[in-house]
Amino acid sequence: MTHATPRHAAARAGRNGWPARKRLATALVCAGLLLGPLARAEQVSLLAGGYQGYRNLTLAWQGDPLWQHAFGSSRLDVVLEASAGRAFGPAGQPGAPLWHVGLTPIARWWFLPDTALEAGIGANLFSATRIGSKRISTAYQFGDSIGLYHRLAGTSWGLGVRFTHYSNADIKRPNPGQNYLQLRISHEFH
Repeated sequence: MTHATPRHAAARAGRNGWPARKRLATALVCAGLLLGPLARAEQVSLLAGGYQGYRNLTLAWQGDPLWQHAFGSSRLDVVLEASAGRAFGPAGQPGAPLWHVGLTPIARWWFLPDTALEAGIGANLFSATRIGSKRISTAYQFGDSIGLYHRLAGTSWGLGVRFTHYSNADIKRPNPGQNYLQLRISHEFH
């Protein structure tokens, strides 16, 4: 009978200390969260940007409005956005890029027929707790976003800009947060 040494146990647990079964279960749950909205996506977006050397590339799916209300010439709706992306630390700093998945309800105020202000707060899961020189303490992060979105007239395309802040809301310290100013290009399915 052989006994596992601490080194062998660490190798089985993986680089970040999570056992393989937990990583697989987490991946399956996240895939389920993302594939549901993807099957009925009203809009698919690519968001790319950064802030202070940190960069983020995200693919997001928005479903049909869960709720909507007209206010004269404007309207308000709420959609659910599922996202998957990759966050990168500044060039030359140690640490691998992180994967992240999220689920966020987004409120959109269409103040012009093709232009909306957007805001949302959602739940995100990151693949590790270090990005560049930052230690974010928890893989679970809240994502707060605010942005402006415009549909290009006569097309199924849209452009926007979004500011997103990820933070664990001081569940555990340190909590340096991550900020990203992102450009967005979207395709809508009608």
